[in-house]
Amino acid sequence: MRFERPLLLVLLFVPAAWWWLRSRWLADELKRLRIFVRPALWEKVEILPPPSRTLSRSLWCLALAFLVFSLSGPMWGEDPAVIPTGGDNIAVALDVSSSMASRDELPTRLGRAEAEIMSLVDRLQGVRFSLVLFSGQARLAVPGTLDREYLASRIPENPWSATSLPPGTRLGDLVEVMIASLPEMDLETRIGILFSDGGFFDFQVESALEEARESGLTLITVGMGGLDSVPLPDSSGGIRTMQGDTIMTALDEEPLRRLAEGTGGFYVRLGETGDLASLVEDLLGVRREMKAMQVSGASQGRRFQWFIAAGLSLAVAAFLLERRGR
Repeated sequence: MRFERPLLLVLLFVPAAWWWLRSRWLADELKRLRIFVRPALWEKVEILPPPSRTLSRSLWCLALAFLVFSLSGPMWGEDPAVIPTGGDNIAVALDVSSSMASRDELPTRLGRAEAEIMSLVDRLQGVRFSLVLFSGQARLAVPGTLDREYLASRIPENPWSATSLPPGTRLGDLVEVMIASLPEMDLETRIGILFSDGGFFDFQVESALEEARESGLTLITVGMGGLDSVPLPDSSGGIRTMQGDTIMTALDEEPLRRLAEGTGGFYVRLGETGDLASLVEDLLGVRREMKAMQVSGASQGRRFQWFIAAGLSLAVAAFLLERRGR
């Protein structure tokens, strides 16, 4: 056992001092009674000497001692230390390359991704969402917010309306921008959700993985489109061709799967998942539990309440016995 405030133990002189004062008071009372009437005559004049009250005095001293111990903050044994979590934060990365205009998802891959993002926002109330748009480069479109309307207004209607981004599909600084959009506090839950059809030109999966791991970012990757190749649309609504050949595009799952599994998340193909919001909720729950882990024996338990209860009980018993002269 140890004490949080051991210096307060000097107050243990109070019970001893109280015992001495009560003893002196009893002795003085007897002395005054002897001066007034000789002890041999006490029975004849029906004078009773003051009771010694030894039992009640002992209980009063113990009650005071227990209260001093409670003030000193006694501690022993082990109590679990609970680390509370902060808020939940999700960085959504949306691929706005030209291949996201393909119509193997309705109305397009990009349109389907937008609908799924807004469904997530509606389901996950209280979660702060940020939005990162990427193609040849990545840029932060919406910092962490709870404003659904603002988030929806920043999602482009088609890949060609995101004119500030160069063409292509590159990882590049995508993970870095996602990390920067999330709070840095340790107790905050941080997850990234990447909507893309894959096909990264820069093959920087390993460097992206390393950066995500170092920052503690868990990635969920969502594959957009099908595995069968479809024609790549152009900005006028036609089909893109090169030297007379139609340019085709298909979902490339491998880099998306590696990104997710390498950071402790998961990969899903949007066309096959039943309820993405439920899967994200489950992962958020797991991350909350990891943040709010219980560390057994992390701190000694405070036991002052036991001494207070014992002290008050002894004080009540001492009061009742004193009234009876014991």
